[in-house]
Amino acid sequence: MSFAGLVPLLLAAVVWFVFWRINARRKWFTIGEVIFWDVIVLIVIQLIWLRWF
Repeated sequence: MSFAGLVPLLLAAVVWFVFWRINARRKWFTIGEVIFWDVIVLIVIQLIWLRWF
């Protein structure tokens, strides 16, 4: 596995961190919902990554 294989995972981690920080201030979602939406974003990132590369 090369570094390119870790890029989608790193992008999902960044998205989770940003979403978590926004949610920490506004309290819109539970931690379960934050994780759920991060998984959805990870799947989308993976599909885009696999399509382009």
